[in-house]
Amino acid sequence: MLSLTFLVHTTQFQLPYLFPVQPLISSKPRSRVKLETNSSSNPSNLPCFSRREPSHNTTHLVNRHVSSSIEKQDHDSSDLPLIYQFVDPNVLALWLQCCCTVKDVRRLHAFSLKYLGNSVTFINNNLVSSYLKFGKLIEARKVFEKMPSQNVVSWTTVISGYMRFGLEEEALSLFKESIDNGVRANHKTFVCVLKLCSKKIETHLGRQIHACIVKGNWRNLIVDSAIVYFYAQCDDLSDAFRAFGRMPERDVVSWTTMITACSQQGHIEEAVLLFSDMLSHGFSPNEVTLCSVLKACGEKRDLKFGRQLHSSIVKKIVKDDVFIGSSLVDMYAKCGKIIDSRKVFDLMGKRNTVTWTSIIAGYAQNGMGQEAITLFRLMRTRKVLSNSLTIVSILSACGSVEALQTGKEIHAQVIKNSASSNIHIGSTLIWFYCKCKSYFYASNVLQTMPARDVVSWTAIISGCTRLGHESEALEFLKIMLREGIEPNPYTYSSSLKACAKLKAIIHGKSIHSFVNKTASFSNVVVGSSLINMYSKCGYVNEAVRVFNGMKERNLVSWKAMILCYARNGQCKEALQIMYRMKAEGVEIDDYIHSTVLSACGDSEWNVEISSEVLLQ
Repeated sequence: MLSLTFLVHTTQFQLPYLFPVQPLISSKPRSRVKLETNSSSNPSNLPCFSRREPSHNTTHLVNRHVSSSIEKQDHDSSDLPLIYQFVDPNVLALWLQCCCTVKDVRRLHAFSLKYLGNSVTFINNNLVSSYLKFGKLIEARKVFEKMPSQNVVSWTTVISGYMRFGLEEEALSLFKESIDNGVRANHKTFVCVLKLCSKKIETHLGRQIHACIVKGNWRNLIVDSAIVYFYAQCDDLSDAFRAFGRMPERDVVSWTTMITACSQQGHIEEAVLLFSDMLSHGFSPNEVTLCSVLKACGEKRDLKFGRQLHSSIVKKIVKDDVFIGSSLVDMYAKCGKIIDSRKVFDLMGKRNTVTWTSIIAGYAQNGMGQEAITLFRLMRTRKVLSNSLTIVSILSACGSVEALQTGKEIHAQVIKNSASSNIHIGSTLIWFYCKCKSYFYASNVLQTMPARDVVSWTAIISGCTRLGHESEALEFLKIMLREGIEPNPYTYSSSLKACAKLKAIIHGKSIHSFVNKTASFSNVVVGSSLINMYSKCGYVNEAVRVFNGMKERNLVSWKAMILCYARNGQCKEALQIMYRMKAEGVEIDDYIHSTVLSACGDSEWNVEISSEVLLQ
C-alpha cells in the first residue's frame, strides 16, 4: 500500500482538512491551502500504492475527525463549484488509506462522488484498494467498472484483489482483459501475474511474462525474486537455478526461495549447500530460511547440522518463534531423537496445531503409537484444533498399535466435521482398518471416497494381500486400471504377492507385461516381487530371466533368487548364487544359510571354496 508523505509546516501535527479553515471576511482574494507532497500529480505516489504506512497517531486523528468534517460540509452545499476548488484530492487519498472501518470508506466514497464526481483516477484507485482491504470485493469491482479511465495501477490493484480472495481464474481473465484494452504492464503487474502463474502452475504464461520482463528491461530485485519463485513453484528447479544465478543482486528472500524449493522437492543436499553459500555471502537467515533448512536436515537425517542450527537459535542469532520450534520438533523426530524432540516441545512457550502434529507424527514414526494417542488426547483437552495432517498422523499411530476403538472415534469425528472427502485422510483410514484386520470397514471407506488416487488403491490392495483376501486384491487392481489410475511400484509389488499366494501365474504374467511398459520395470522392489511370484508358481527360468535383467539388486533380490532355486530342488544353482552373492560383497545372513541347508541338506557350504570354480 502506498502513502503520501505530507510535510505540514506547523509546530505540532495538525490533521489535513479536505477544506480550508473558514477565511476571514476580506477584500483580498482567497488563496487555496496547499499541502506539500513528494509529487502531488504522480499517481504512483498515491496513498494506496506507496510502501510507507501512516503512523498510528495519524490514523487515530484521521478517524476521529473524518465524520465531523464531512458532516459539517453536508449542512451547506449551496456553492458546489466553490467547494470543489477547495477539495484536495491528495488529502482525500490519505483519509481513504487511514480508514479503520468500511463504513468510513463508504462515507468518503459518497463525499468523493458528491464533490469530485467520478473523474479522478487515483482517487478511484484508492477506493478500490480500500474496499479490498476490508474484504469488499464486489464494491471494489463496482468502483473499478464505473471508472471513466483505468490505468495500469487500477488493473494491477483489482487483479491483486482477486488473487487475495483465491479467485485465480477471474484474476487471470482480468489480466488478459487488460492486455486486450492496451494497458502496458509495469513491474508491479508482472510480479502480481507471476504469483498468479505460480498458484495456477501456468508455465507457458509465466515464461511469456519472463520474456516480456527481459525484453522491456523491467528487471529489479523484486521482479527477479518473483521469477525465481515462479519457476520453483512450477517444480522447474533447473530454470529456477538459472534465473537465480543471473540475478545481479540477491537478498535473503531470493536465497530463502531457492532453499525452500530444494527442501520441498527433495533436493536436500542442494538446500544445505545453498544455506552454507548464503551464510558465506554475509546474509543472515530469517525464520522461513531456518524452517526450510531444518526440514532438509530432518529428511537427510543430518542430526549434527540440525544441532548446530538449534544452537544458533538458542544463542538468539535469529528470533525464536513457534514455527522454528515446530521445525525443531519435526527435525529431531525424523532423526530418531524423539526424547530431544519432546524436550523442545515441552520448553516451547507457545504451540500451535503444527507443533502438536509434529510431535504426534514423531511418536508414530518412531513406533510409539500409544504415546502419540496420549498426546492427541491432551491436545484435544487443550482445545487445539486439528488439521488433516494431525488426523493422518494419529490414525497412523492407531494403526501401529492396532487401537481399533480409538481409530473409530477419530473416524466418527472426521465424518462429523465433513472431512471424509479428504483423499489423504481416506487413504490413511483404509490403511488403518487393514492394519487392524477390519477389511469390511476398509472396503466401505474406499467405496464412499468421492475421489481415489494411487495411494488409496495401493492401501486396499496391500491390505487385502496381507489379510488373505488375495482374490479381492486382484479385483481391486482391475478396477483401478479401469479407472485409468496408473499403479506405482508398491501397487505392483502387493499385487504380485497376491498372485504368488494364489499361484495365479496367468495374472502374474499379465501384471509382468504391464510392468514392462512402465518405469516400474527397473524398480528393485518390483523385480524382487516378480522373482518371488515366479518362484512360488514353479517358473524358475522366468525368475532367472528377471533376476539377470535387473539393473540393481538388493539383499531381498538375492534372497528371492536363492530361495527360488532351493524351493524348486535346484540346490547346486542355489549354492552358486550364494557364492556369487558373496563375491559381489553382499553379506549372507543366517536366514539364507539355514533355508538353503534345510532345502539342500546333503549339500555342503564351503566358505573357503573358490567362487570362480562354482561359477563356471
